[in-house]
Amino acid sequence: MQISNYWLKQANSKNYHHFFPRAFLRKKKFEEWYANNVVNINIVDDYLNKREIGSKAPSKYMSDFSRDNSDIERTMRTHVINGIADFGIYEDDYDTFMQKRSEAISKELKKRLIKRRVDDLGQAQNSADLQEDEAA
Repeated sequence: MQISNYWLKQANSKNYHHFFPRAFLRKKKFEEWYANNVVNINIVDDYLNKREIGSKAPSKYMSDFSRDNSDIERTMRTHVINGIADFGIYEDDYDTFMQKRSEAISKELKKRLIKRRVDDLGQAQNSADLQEDEAA
């Protein structure tokens, strides 16, 4: 697989793959902001993205990939998908996928944060923050 950093700098990169393809989610009446969420993004090569996955349901393309990859669970862990069966993938359950993947990403980020004493103190109230909330 060949992924250059040049393509990763562009929001329309063919290497950015929506795990639940936007066209698939559009047909299911999901709003664009929810379909085009960073939690739904994986990085794959453009051939796989455009020619093998396209707008297929995740249950379909993952079933195909599972037949060809006996170690699919390990492969998916590299994409922060820890247990295909638990992520709603084979049921094409986007809400479950988003919840489980959000939790998995959050857990991975927490492992990499350097906790400091100030983190335990919380954030002080700022009157400007309250004014923004009232205006919204």
